[in-house]
Amino acid sequence: MAEAGNSPKAMRDLRFAEGVVSNLSLFSGISPSHLAAVARHCWTLSARRGDTLVSRDERLAGVYALAYGSVKLALRSADNEERVLRLVSAGQTFGEAAALLGRPSCYEALALVDSRLIVIPSAAIFSLIDRAPRFARNVVKRLAERTFELLAEVETATMRRGSQRLASYLDSLAEPATAAGSCAVQLPVSKTLVAARLGVKKETLSRLFRQFADDGVITVSQRKIAILDRGRLAEAARGNGSDAGAGNGDDGEAADTLRAVN
Repeated sequence: MAEAGNSPKAMRDLRFAEGVVSNLSLFSGISPSHLAAVARHCWTLSARRGDTLVSRDERLAGVYALAYGSVKLALRSADNEERVLRLVSAGQTFGEAAALLGRPSCYEALALVDSRLIVIPSAAIFSLIDRAPRFARNVVKRLAERTFELLAEVETATMRRGSQRLASYLDSLAEPATAAGSCAVQLPVSKTLVAARLGVKKETLSRLFRQFADDGVITVSQRKIAILDRGRLAEAARGNGSDAGAGNGDDGEAADTLRAVN
């Protein structure tokens, strides 16, 4: 928990927690007094690259909010095979369902780079739900959004070819207002992690990038991707474009149905 008292560190942590909470969509429209009350119960976590923030089957004391850095949520099999469920960026949260239901986490969370987070205790969330109807609606909306995201994940993993997965992922990185012409995006993580996130082998991902480049849809320079024709990329995401990745499940890779990611 945050350090008690009025020490300089405690005050810095409190101001930090208030700043993080106030910028979360979960707390949109909530009064400053309510935000301050929640922040007083939060505590901060600092993680170095590679640190485990949450272990599988661990019970979460609250919802995690990422102030800066990057966090990977992943399932891991008994033989250490990994399936990346989600890449968490600054300003996003994770662990809502496990924390609010009081159930063990079904995934592990690892810091991809040096990161800092706050933990919002479940008790503080339930208390605010009782006092602020707007916040209760925000929580319902957030959990509903995660349900739709999970359904999209299941569809992607079980019904889409690798080319569709990659096209959809690249399209999601572009600004929503970008027209069907050209734009540039930056992969937020390494291509190895992108491959794991999409449920394909790294070699398959490289082949898909080459195919889209050969088709004039994108150009690739390290982690910088120039989308030359967003309209065609969107068509590929719907399965109407490039035949890259067509065949028997992208070199035989069949993704397992995803489990709940909260």
